[in-house]
This record gives sequence, C-alpha cells and structure tokens, in this order.
Amino acid sequence: MLLNYLKIAFRNLFRNKTYSAINIVGLGMGMGVSILILLFVMHEYSFDKFHEKHERIYKVSSNVKMGENRMNISGFSADFGPSVKRDIAHVQDFVRIMPSFGKAVIKNPARPNEMFYEENFLYADASIFKVFSFPLKQGTSDQVFDKVTAAVISEKIAAKYFGSADPLGKTLLHESGHTLEITGVVKNAPSNSSIVFDFIVPLAAFPILNGLDRTRWEAGGSFTTYLLLDSESSVEAVQTALLQTNNASKLGEETTYLLENLASIRLGEKSSTSANARLINIFAGIAVLILSLALFNYMSLTTARAMIRSKEVGVRKIIGSGKIELIKQFYVESALLCFFAFLISFFLFEILRSSFLSLLGLEVDVNFLKSPLFLSLLATLLVLTPLIAGSYPALVLSGFSPLNALKGKVLWGQSGGTVRKAFMVFQFVVSVSLVVCSLVVRQQIFYMEHKKLGLHKDQVLAIPVDQGAKGNVFAFRDELKARTNVQSASIADYGLFKGYSIWFVKHPKTQKGLGIVNLVTDQYFVETLALNWRIEPDSGTFQNRNHTFLNESAIKALGIEKNPLGNPVSEMSEVAGVLQDFQFSGPQDGIRPMMLTIVNDTTNFKSSFGHDGIIYARLDPKADIKANVEAIAKIFKKYEAEKPFEYYFLDEAFNETFKTEMRMSKMFSAFTAVAIFIACMGLFGLVTFTAETRTKEIGIRKVLGASVAGIVALLSRDFLKLILLSIILSLPIAWYFMEKWLQDFAYRIQIPIWIYAAASAGAMIIALITISFQSIKAALINPVESLKGE
Repeated sequence: MLLNYLKIAFRNLFRNKTYSAINIVGLGMGMGVSILILLFVMHEYSFDKFHEKHERIYKVSSNVKMGENRMNISGFSADFGPSVKRDIAHVQDFVRIMPSFGKAVIKNPARPNEMFYEENFLYADASIFKVFSFPLKQGTSDQVFDKVTAAVISEKIAAKYFGSADPLGKTLLHESGHTLEITGVVKNAPSNSSIVFDFIVPLAAFPILNGLDRTRWEAGGSFTTYLLLDSESSVEAVQTALLQTNNASKLGEETTYLLENLASIRLGEKSSTSANARLINIFAGIAVLILSLALFNYMSLTTARAMIRSKEVGVRKIIGSGKIELIKQFYVESALLCFFAFLISFFLFEILRSSFLSLLGLEVDVNFLKSPLFLSLLATLLVLTPLIAGSYPALVLSGFSPLNALKGKVLWGQSGGTVRKAFMVFQFVVSVSLVVCSLVVRQQIFYMEHKKLGLHKDQVLAIPVDQGAKGNVFAFRDELKARTNVQSASIADYGLFKGYSIWFVKHPKTQKGLGIVNLVTDQYFVETLALNWRIEPDSGTFQNRNHTFLNESAIKALGIEKNPLGNPVSEMSEVAGVLQDFQFSGPQDGIRPMMLTIVNDTTNFKSSFGHDGIIYARLDPKADIKANVEAIAKIFKKYEAEKPFEYYFLDEAFNETFKTEMRMSKMFSAFTAVAIFIACMGLFGLVTFTAETRTKEIGIRKVLGASVAGIVALLSRDFLKLILLSIILSLPIAWYFMEKWLQDFAYRIQIPIWIYAAASAGAMIIALITISFQSIKAALINPVESLKGE
C-alpha cells in the first residue's frame, strides 16, 4: 500500500511541475533559514548547561543604595567567598575569578623572538576545576595550583607555544618578568561557555604579576564570585543569610543580594555581560514566521488545486477508499515533497552557515551540531513539517462527496477561498512588517552613527599601554605631541566606549550621594578630544591634585548647578571646572555623571589604577595615515621594544558599541528578502491557478472585446485588495514592536512617516509585478485555443 501511495505521489509531483517547484523551493528556503536561525537561538539558550552542576552554581551580585542612587555590583573583596562558605551551611564551595586587566604579553623562552598578546588570561581559585566542568587533559585539580606562578593552559595554547611536545613542567615568560610553570592542560572551553580562557593562573599570582600591594588588592572589589549550593531550593535561604553578614554593611547603606543561576546569566537582564535576550527571542519568532509562510504556501496552493483532483478523490471513494486511506495518501504526498524540501534546506544550511555565523560574530563548535539538542531540532522539523503541511489539504480533499466530485460540483470554494485569502494576507502582513522593521533599524543606526557626541573621534589613534609601559607613558606622550603629524596626545586609564570605573561620592554640603564615572587622565585630554567647557578652569588648576572637573550631568545630580566652582566633591577635592556633556559610552546609554582626575607624573598615574591605560593621539587628517601609524609604532618600540604594537581608532571603538544593532539590521534585511520571496512565490502560484481556472471566461471576454489591460485588471483586482488589507494590518503591528525596541535607547528616532509609505509602496509594486507577469500571459492567450472545446 505504501508503495502505491509513493507511486501516486511521484506521479502528481512530476505532473504539476510548476506547483511542485514552488512548494519545494518555498518550503526548502523556509526550513533552511529557520534551521540557521534556530541554530543561533539554541546555541544561546544552551550557554553553560554543559556543566554537570550548572543547576546548583550561582553567580553573586549585589544592588547597593548609595545616597539617592542604586548601583549593581558584581565584584567583591577577596574574603567574600571564603567567609560565605564558612558562615552559610548551604554553600558547599566557591570560585573567585578575576580577569587580567588588558592583554598579557607572553613568550616562550625557547623562542625569544616570538611574543603574543593573550586576551583570555584568568586568575582563579583551584576549585574552578571542581565546581565547573572544565576537564583537565593533563594534571590533577588538587595539585595544579600548588605553586603561586603555576599556569593551566588550554589545548589551543599548548599547541601554539609547544606544538606536539608535552607542555607539563615547561615555562612561559610573563611580561612582568616572572615565569609561569605549566602544571596542567585543560580542554578548550566550548563556544557556549560564558567563562572564556586560554590561561588560568592562581589568584595569588595577580599582585605578583601586576606589581600591586597584596593587602590593597584583596580589599578591592574585583573578584567575581560563584557559589556551589547544596540544592536549587537553597537560593532564598542563602540570599537571606548574606544580608545578615557584615559584607552587606561594607557595601553601602542598603544592600540586596542576587544569586543568578549560571545557565541564566547569558540571557539574564540583570547581568552586565548578558546577551540581548530580546533580540534572540525576536530571531526565534522570525524563524517560526518564515517557516509558517512556507507552510501556508503549500496549504494554499494544494487546496486551491482541489477542484482538479476532485474527480480522482471521487473515483477512489467509489471503488472503496475510505477517508483514512485518502488522508494517508495526501500525507505521503506531503512527506515526499517535504523530503525534497529538506534536501534543499540542508544544502542552504551548509552553504550559508559560515557566512551567517560570521555575520553574528559567533563561533559554534562542530560538536554542537552533533549534540542531541540540535539533532532533536532537526528530527522535530522532519516530522512536524509534513504533518502540519499536509493536515489541512488532507482533511479538505478527503472530505469531498464522491457524487459531487464526479459531477464536478465540489463547491467548497467559499470557505476554502476565505482560508486561502487569510493565508495570503498573513504572508504579506509578515513581509510588510519586516520591511518596516528593517527600515527602522537602519534609520536608528544611521542616527547613532551621525549623532553629535560632544567630542572629536575621527583620526584619533588609541594605543593600549600595559602595566610595564606606564613608567614611560609621559615620555611617550610627549614625543607623540612633538610630531608635526600629531595634533595632540593624551593619556587615560580607560578607553572611551570600552568601559569605565564608577566611584561613589557624597557632597559634604548637600549630602547627595552619587555613583560617578571617574576618568584618570592628564591636562591634554580635553584638547586632544576637542571637548568643550561650560565653565573653563584657570590654566594653573590642572597642576593641583585637589582639583577635579565634572561634567554637566554630575553637577546637576549633585545639586550644585548654580555655583559649582569651589564646591567640594569629597573631603580631598573640589570642583575647578565644568565640562559640557559628551558621550563616552555607547549611544544606547545616556550620559552618566563624570569627573576627570588629572595626574601630571608617572608615579601618580601608576598608582591611580591597577589595570592598563590608553594613549590617545589625534592625527593630522592631511597626513598619510599608514605612514603616520608606522612612525608612531617605531616610537612605541623605543619604550617597549619587546612588546607588540597594537592600536585602534576611536571611531571604530564607537561603532563597536552598536555592532549588535548593525548585525540585527543585516539579518532583518536578509530575513525580509526571504519572506518577500516566499510570499511572492505563493502569490504567483495563486495567480497562475486563478488564470487557469478562468481560461474560458477570459476567452469569452476577449471575444466580446475586452482588452489585455482589462483582463489584467480583472485578474489583479482581488489580489491587490488583499495586499492593501495586509498593509493596513501590518503597519500598526510593526509600529508596536519597533516602539518597544526603541525604548532601549537613550537616544532614539521618532519613526518617520516615509518608512511606512516606502514599505507600503514597495509591497504594492512587488505584488503588482508578480501578479502582472502571469496575468498578462493569461490575457495574451488566443481565445480560439481556450474555447475550441466548447
């Protein structure tokens, strides 16, 4: 019986080549694109779930009231983890992790001419190998950190520095001059790990390798702390117990603790390192919509051709076929068509996967493609797609009355036509909505790119300097300033648009507390970035360490707008000047209160912070950029001969802050094109079917004098009405979702009317072209040919 079903299915597949091609290509594209999107979505949702104990691992953060403000803090002092384990029974273990501030310069003593900047350099407790599932290929977790300057390296790093040789016991040279002994090799972290590393060294090595005072370092709040609980149900008890410890009072006036499960950090709204969960959900919704478009195409075209197959159904029922047998037959046809569509979808998936992941800036392990999670997705699609696609046509076609079918009186078209119209309206509602969304995203990006920032970012070279370079940083800066092709140069402790440090200050008079961004820099910073003063200080104020400089947002938040000069910011400093607000983080954020702390010598600069700094050089726009950078690199080598010269431009750093939106724009454009293509294929199929069923009517009208234009208008009228209805329905839907998306931006556009007009006009033009092609073809048929059988 199955063989007979397959024979009939193949016969119908090749008999109706146009409709089969439309359905196969449409379903193939829909499934291929959906699989690509769902690969990304499932990868994001799988983050950190490979850890065996992920359900019991929690990251600790706190929300602290400071004056009239609240701040989220994810770092703690060194004694926080040990004290929590000691005092709270539900805590079985803890892990403290601290990243390297900036990149570490590493080289193999056996190859002294080779050196590398290593970005994924972590300091951690030895318990990282017990709490997390990072399996050691060499070494044992109890012994790898027996030495303070031990290092556990990833497989990738082992191959990079030692090739196929055994790395255990060998050494690497750190930029500080200390050697790191390799005591273990750990498997590379999978692509769905939020903890990324190439080097893991003991926490105790941090002050040694970075030249810091151990006591001050341990008291700092830079330790990210993870807790391993005895069970998931202990979360509330631990949060309550944390409030009863002395740690809460150390942080601020009012402190609440949050324990966030490891597996939810990636998409958690309260995590500072979280991915954009809303964007991921949008992509998941688009995947479902695109697949739905393809499924509706199949259902619509299959049921539209019901009249042609009605006599076949009638004959089968007369000779004894029951409804169940007919349903099986149509499901087999659906499964066969979906099989060919799957072949196309897998082909598209393979050729587009690398480009798609590259566009998202995502690396997915090949192992993830073989994981039960992803394979279950493919199996689910393979089963559900033919079941859903074939359900409606099978029920409709198997329900025909045999006598009416044989007489050609199957008049289910009223309800069937309504369903087909609903399918088509849905397809174009989705397509037009995506067009509007794509245009809005592009317009918002254009607005962010061209928004006035209050600073000069073009032709500004940023050169990271590490701990070792800071002793020469002022000499390096002065030599840059002396170059004719460098207009100005300055130093800072943080890179603009890369991050910032927040301090808590309380105004002694107003008693207003404030979390304020503190930027340590020199007296040339304002000049180099062409910042503007609201109240310009006297020239000598930069030499006084007790003077600080606030932006407009800071004096407003502190309540000292009227007479800011001379106001104390703390017991140690007072306001000596006020800067106009300027953007120093991404355009998604508003401008935070900021203060500039000016230092004028190497000693103060080195003691101001424990991480790497930045040298800014504003280049002469008329000079050759490449030659200028090469000359600066030579100057850098005078001071840091053994370290690689790295740089970036400030405008590039700014553009990086909205790279997610730029990727979103490209993805929306691609998805919109796919949706429109699938919708137009369905529209083309329906127009073709309509023209076929009205061939004799068209012939009679032409005999009676109807023109080609009149025939085209006749065939197009109903379809264009449906397209117009789709546009009317789609615009408020697109407006709603884009307004929700734009709420995340401190600076946003108001959606212009022209976007709705352009999307509407584009949809009508594309639909009209699709309809006209087949309508004109039908109108040009010789009426003699269409009426010769009458």
